[in-house]
Amino acid sequence: MAVKRNDNKFNNIVKDLQTKDVNKVLTAIKQLRKSGKPEAIPPLLEVYISQPEEEIKQAITELLFDLKADNTTVAIINAIENEKYSSIQPFLISVLWQSSLDASPHIAFLVQQAIDGSYLSCLEVLTVIENFDATFNEDEINDLVYDLEEAIEYEEDEEKQKLLISLRMVLQQLNIEF
Repeated sequence: MAVKRNDNKFNNIVKDLQTKDVNKVLTAIKQLRKSGKPEAIPPLLEVYISQPEEEIKQAITELLFDLKADNTTVAIINAIENEKYSSIQPFLISVLWQSSLDASPHIAFLVQQAIDGSYLSCLEVLTVIENFDATFNEDEINDLVYDLEEAIEYEEDEEKQKLLISLRMVLQQLNIEF
């Protein structure tokens, strides 16, 4: 029975996120801080995108930057991948390093975001990968370096090209398992 009650509480919090009442939304965000789940991330992002209130955006930003549970990493990666959130993709990538979530298992996905995404997305990916403290498979890193070399060659934006070069150097300095 307790599980059902917690689900109802969670559903009520999510419902409060979607109201027009700023105070209710802010209270819901505070409640998610205490009893949140990874499933709360999409509704939070919906509010973030649709909400003109800067105070609400700031509260959501602070909550996301304070995420510590590893089970939220996949939810953030899924959001980055979701076209619905493309307008805030650099922000979502920054959540990974701001909150110190371990995104190292998703290195190939992140490098692809750097290649395909905007200058800002590339900058955020560079920051995320610079902060990795993990060991990687040599073949995977070599493949990613090759992908970056190809992207560097065809990138027309000179500033983004410089970031891709920096990202390649960072990849080449990562810990490799032999």
